[in-house]
Amino acid sequence: MTVRSPGFGRSSQDGRRRVRALLLDTALRLFSERGYVGVRVEDIAKEAGVSRATFYKHFAEREEILAELFDRLVRDVPLPTPPGPDADALPRVRELLTAAATRMAADEQLARFVYTLPIRHAALLGEGARPPVMEQVEELIERGAAAGVVRPDVPPMLITAQIARTFEAAMRDWAEHRAPDVAEHLAVLLDLTFQGIDP
Repeated sequence: MTVRSPGFGRSSQDGRRRVRALLLDTALRLFSERGYVGVRVEDIAKEAGVSRATFYKHFAEREEILAELFDRLVRDVPLPTPPGPDADALPRVRELLTAAATRMAADEQLARFVYTLPIRHAALLGEGARPPVMEQVEELIERGAAAGVVRPDVPPMLITAQIARTFEAAMRDWAEHRAPDVAEHLAVLLDLTFQGIDP
């Protein structure tokens, strides 16, 4: 009968987490340097100093790495909804999204990689493809509609989708170096979304 020490499982799990993090960090660096298409599983494993078999113990394919990197980018973004009356729903949405964009841009290499992918890769289009902060935005839009400060004739889900596209455009413009400050650029695009182009 084999007797394991109490710390056996923990150290094994810690080692597994370290290897997984190493693979993710290596993949991100290689994707940033060569582009997603230019990096193979073999490249990631070799650069990380592990075998292909070890890679496949952690990830079934590169797409799983994409999904995990996207999750890493948006994981800490859900922020407390800014306090205030429902009549201030749109300023609260602006405050929430500015804080989210600023937090995401702080992890510059990861944010620039995710938002410069030439297409929204299938790994990012699943259930978790929308940053969780958009759930809070939708709630604020629903409250704003009930308070009469957001158009009641357009479903809140559709308004939230438009705001999500605006957020995505601001992040992409920043990631592709077309906007030096993501918060300022987001503010301009949100103004266009909220107020249109009428003078």
